[in-house]
Amino acid sequence: MTHLTAKELQTQDPKKFQKEYSKWQEYALDYDWWDYMEETFKTDMAKVGIDVQRIYFSLSYSQGDYASFEGQINVAEWMEHKGYDETYPALYLAVKDYGEFARVSDRSRGGWPRVNFDGNVVGNTNPEGIFAGLEQDAWDELVYEQFSAAGLEGEMQSFVEDVCRKLYRDLRDEYEHLTSEESFIESCECNEITFETEECEA
Repeated sequence: MTHLTAKELQTQDPKKFQKEYSKWQEYALDYDWWDYMEETFKTDMAKVGIDVQRIYFSLSYSQGDYASFEGQINVAEWMEHKGYDETYPALYLAVKDYGEFARVSDRSRGGWPRVNFDGNVVGNTNPEGIFAGLEQDAWDELVYEQFSAAGLEGEMQSFVEDVCRKLYRDLRDEYEHLTSEESFIESCECNEITFETEECEA
């Protein structure tokens, strides 16, 4: 019998290497390997006004695969990130004054997470900032016009879908890295694991 490292086994006894590698894959990720990715995602989303409560995902390599999350969007902060505070200044000031939030719920009917934005800001704020001198009716009309033009719920929905696509790709790539042959070899080296084999060529 000869004791080989995983790297040596890979070249000298490929069949046994694949067997050991497959066995390792069964238990290699018996922990919440995505925890740090979830925390990173939460931190990144907080920078654009999104409070992520929890992520959801499936990596079964089928059409049902997805990544999603639940949380809420601070609409004013999100508008700042998108530059909409300059494009729709009256609407931005109204949203900020009212403290408007949009809810993000986990997938609806197997699709993307759903953004729900009530838009209660329309007709419920007073002239703000550079618009402070406007009459109330003129202000309400301006906010309504910008609200209609901005299509905030649809824009937030598209944004959420985009970040979920990226989250899925990131999770998939990390999963594939953690279960790769390279990670198996590295794990064996770190734990000083060797394998017995009778097939060893000089």
